[in-house]
Amino acid sequence: MASLEHAGIEADEASSASTGGAPEQPSTEEITEPPKKRKMPHTVEEKIKAAQDFKEKGNEFFKAKDFKKAITQYARVFAYTTGLSAQSGMEQYHSAAGRRDPTHEEKASIQQLQISAWSNSAICHLKLKQGVKALELLEKVLEKDPKNGKALCNKGRALILIKDLDKAKECLTASAVLYPNDVLIRKELAKLPALMQAAKDKEKALWHKAFNK
Repeated sequence: MASLEHAGIEADEASSASTGGAPEQPSTEEITEPPKKRKMPHTVEEKIKAAQDFKEKGNEFFKAKDFKKAITQYARVFAYTTGLSAQSGMEQYHSAAGRRDPTHEEKASIQQLQISAWSNSAICHLKLKQGVKALELLEKVLEKDPKNGKALCNKGRALILIKDLDKAKECLTASAVLYPNDVLIRKELAKLPALMQAAKDKEKALWHKAFNK
């Protein structure tokens, strides 16, 4: 099994890039309205293609380490995919208007696009040290794909950022079951004993200070 470090943008590398100072807080909300001044896609194929284009733009910004712009591009994936994969119950009206609902294969593509957008956006938030926002997105990935090893690993990383170390250990251990030889997971798990000991020492010091006032 290839290491998650080398499995593409959704995997990410072990170390986070420095962002310099306190970053702004970009929104994790999906953008459900297409950007202005763009020819509106009408067919299922056109909407899927538009969503794929935004995902690729997000990947380009990610590679350039412009994580805030990448987040915006990933959010735009949902302008063209939200509602597409659900059964509309309006097939007869769509047919009369020359439109149709997605095929089974197209629904699978739509779901994968959404999972990729959530996952990649979550990694951007990890880079920006925004653990809570990353966690929100990774929960969406795992709701669709509970055994997504990369999402479990990144959820563990997000939990480390918000200092929920016990749950971080659970997630990283679960991802290690799926990817037992992965370098990134091993590195993240190796950090935990020292982090957990430091947390215990801090708690002990606080109690000692409280009782010795």
